[in-house]
This record gives sequence, C-alpha cells and structure tokens, in this order.
Amino acid sequence: MKIKNLYKLLFFFLSFFIQAQTGIFTKDPMQTFHIDGAKDNSSVPPSAPQILNDIVVTSDGKLGVGLLNPKTKVDVRSADQKGIIGLGTSTQTAAAAGGGAIRYSNGNIIQYSDGVSWHSLPMALPPKAVVLANNNSSLALTNNATTLVNGWSVVTDSQSNFNGTTFTAPRNGFYIVSFSITLADGNIAQNSRIETIIESNTATNNIQTYRSVNSYPAWDVNTVNNIVGGNCTAIFNLSAGNTIQFKVFHNFGGNRSINTANTGTNNSISIYEL
Repeated sequence: MKIKNLYKLLFFFLSFFIQAQTGIFTKDPMQTFHIDGAKDNSSVPPSAPQILNDIVVTSDGKLGVGLLNPKTKVDVRSADQKGIIGLGTSTQTAAAAGGGAIRYSNGNIIQYSDGVSWHSLPMALPPKAVVLANNNSSLALTNNATTLVNGWSVVTDSQSNFNGTTFTAPRNGFYIVSFSITLADGNIAQNSRIETIIESNTATNNIQTYRSVNSYPAWDVNTVNNIVGGNCTAIFNLSAGNTIQFKVFHNFGGNRSINTANTGTNNSISIYEL
C-alpha cells in the first residue's frame, strides 16, 4: 500500500509540473508554454541566437515570438530586429471586425476600425530635426590653429539635438548644414587665409570634413585692417548618434575674436534634416 501511495504521489506532482510548464522540442520550458522551433536550445536559459526561433505563452496569456519575456499581449520584438507583423486584406466590415482592428488595404495603406468604419492611417512623415543658432560669445580664435567654435545661442532646436557645441543626429538620414562666421576687425597678414570647417565624427559614406577657404594672397600696401569672415555649406549622410561640430582655422598673424556686432547674428549655423 505504501508503494502504491508513493506512486500516486509522484504521479500527482509530475502531473502538476507538466501542467505548470509545457515544452515542445525543449525539455527546459522557460514559460508556461514554450516551443523551440529549431530544436536547438542547448542551455538554460537558451542563448540569444537560439531564442530567435522560440515561441512562448506566459501564465498571464502573453504571446512572445523570438523572445522569452513578452511585455504585451503579442510581442514580436526579437533581438534580430525582424519582428514584423504581416497584415492581410479583408472584406470584413469595420463593425464585424470591432474597434481597434487593423488591416492592409489594396490602396497600399493601413486602415483601422473604430467599430463603425475603416479609417486610413495618416501618411504624414515624422518631424524633422531643425537647428538655428547664433554666436555672440567672446571666443578667441588662436592664430595658425584650428579652434572648435562653441557658445552658440540656440534660436530653434525642434528636437533638442544641439547642446551649444555639438549636433547629434536623432536618426539615420541626410542633413544639410550651413556655417557662417565673421571675425573682429584686425590686421590681415599677406598670404593668409581663413577656413570655415564643418566636421562629422564619421567617415562612413561621408566626406568627414568640409572646408571653405577665403584667402588673402597679397596687398599693395604694408598693412590692411578689416573684418573677415567665411561660410561653408555641406550635406552629411549621418547615422543616429553621429555628431557635427564647427571649427575655424586662420593665420592672420595674431589671435582673433568673433565679431559680436549685431548680437552675433553674423555668426550663425543652420541644420535641416532632409
């Protein structure tokens, strides 16, 4: 009798374990229901590549495809970034489908149901990054050296991508960048130049540094004193997180400062995401 009771007890706990977590093609289920599609789970927990072909259902009814811990009722945000949901066309009425249903339309658009009618999702593009800034700082520009220009006063920064020195691309794309600067009145040496520089931190599919040069090769008098300036415009192919900075080189024979007349509006940058 004792042996029979022991068998019954083992069977009870085994049944409870099987009901608690069920695995298909895996002996180590990680959720209430776990399918290892490729039968390749060789560790507990499975390695990241092995998880990509797994499907799980949690105890609270969440479905995960390619991940083990879904956060929503249906979660396909797998690490391989292939979590795409395919939608089909449908002749079902919006009322029959119910509010919140979505479908693909033959007009190459996505539609959603409010429970009464099908509505096309808007095709508006996401907002673009736009930066406008002026410079009224007392930054000194060292002779015969390249100086990073900082101290920009932001006029417009639509998505907070510019910190007064560096612009950081919010997403992959093309950006048109302009930079203008004037230097305070001073002597201009013969055979001198000013370079206005726009520089990115990446050379991938890019010209990393753009330079615009204004040169002063010779004078018919010994000394010339005047305001000088330069400007540069370039298009950059940036990835999210890439940066843009602004620099100046000159060799006028002595240190120069930025011309701050007109509250620095002669010194400006603009950045537009295309």
